[in-house]
Amino acid sequence: MAAAIASLPAELPAVLVLIATTLVAYGERRVHGYNYAYLKVVGGEELIPDPMRRYYQLQLALPWIAWLSHFLLPSAWRWTAVPMPGLILLMLSMLLRIWSMRSLGRLWTQRCIFVPGMPRTSHGPYRYMRHPEYIAHGLEGLGLLLFFGANPLVLGLWIWNANNAARICKIESRQLYELSVAPLQMPEASSTVGASD
Repeated sequence: MAAAIASLPAELPAVLVLIATTLVAYGERRVHGYNYAYLKVVGGEELIPDPMRRYYQLQLALPWIAWLSHFLLPSAWRWTAVPMPGLILLMLSMLLRIWSMRSLGRLWTQRCIFVPGMPRTSHGPYRYMRHPEYIAHGLEGLGLLLFFGANPLVLGLWIWNANNAARICKIESRQLYELSVAPLQMPEASSTVGASD
């Protein structure tokens, strides 16, 4: 117990990163709940629910796995941590995720939802790239690898989740291609859907 308390200051940056990533994920989950309910009310159809659910579950678990594996895996399996570049990538990824969410507004969810007549978003980060949120998640994973020190387990999970993101992007791109170019006319949803004002 005394050794754990003595090592706390050394682990404090890692604990703060875990708390920050968990709070951001919790906030995203709440926004997803509001927006998901709204998009279902206005006729949205969920596509590929299982891959999306698995993708976000692993994205939430990855920081904790990276941190715990640092203690549980043999030291020969762990590579040296590079905290400052990792922290910079983590902060950039969070900023890009927040920018993506704000640009989509009520259309942002953690699911692939098709709303008939919905145009392709072309503002915010979507002016420069097609799938900025998945790019942000990739940067976050790379930041975690650098911050906590990479190991085969976390590297493998990051690559596996990046592969899942690539598959999801293909499906979403196909969906975007099929969308109407007409301006979006969002119907009014009931007052019980979404965040309270």
